[in-house]
Amino acid sequence: MTNKHKNRLFANATSFVIDTIKQCKIKSIIITSLVVIALITGIIVGARTHNNYTISNNFGVVDISDNGVMSSTFFTRLLSMIVVFLILLASSYNNYTFVIGIIFLGYRAYLLGLNICLMVTIYGFSGIVVSVIVAFPCQLLTLLVLSVFFIMMSKTFCDYRSFGGCSTPKQKSKIILTTLCVLLLLCLLETLLLALFSAKVILVI
Repeated sequence: MTNKHKNRLFANATSFVIDTIKQCKIKSIIITSLVVIALITGIIVGARTHNNYTISNNFGVVDISDNGVMSSTFFTRLLSMIVVFLILLASSYNNYTFVIGIIFLGYRAYLLGLNICLMVTIYGFSGIVVSVIVAFPCQLLTLLVLSVFFIMMSKTFCDYRSFGGCSTPKQKSKIILTTLCVLLLLCLLETLLLALFSAKVILVI
C-alpha cells in the first residue's frame, strides 16, 4: 500500500467521521455538554474531598515503574475501556438505550476530572507533570474516541432501521474494529509513557 493510498484512506475516514458528527448535531452537542459538565464536576469534587484520600492508605495507588504492575495496569485499563466500549455499543441501538450510553460517558468524564485533580493535589509538581503530559491527554483522547464511536454506531443503527442495505453490517464491523485498535494503541501508549516517567498513578478510571 503506497503512502498516497494510505493518505487517501485516512482522508476518507476523517471526512466520514466529520460528516457523521455534523449529521448528528443534537446528539453531539448533548454528549459534549454532559462530558464537559461531568469533567468539571469531577475536578470540583476532587478539590473539595482530596483530604479524604491520602498516600498512606494507598487508595488506588499503583507504581508503574514495577514491570509486573505495569503489565497488570495495562490489562486493567484495557479491560475498563472494553467494558465501556461494549456498553456504548449496546446503548447505541436506539434512542431509548442511547441515554444509558450518555450516562456512562458522563461518568467516565467525571472520573477523569476526579483522577486528575487527586493526582495534582496529592503528588504536587510530579502529579501535575504526569497529569498534563500523560494521563489527561491520553484519557481525554480515549473519551473522545469512545464518544465518536458511540455517535457513529447510533447513526449506523438508525440508518439500518430506516433504509436497510447490505453495506451497513460491513460499515459497523469497520467502525468496531477500528475503534478497538485505536483504544488498544492509546492504552499501550499511556502505559509506556507512565512507565517512562516511573509514575505513580491513582487508578480511579
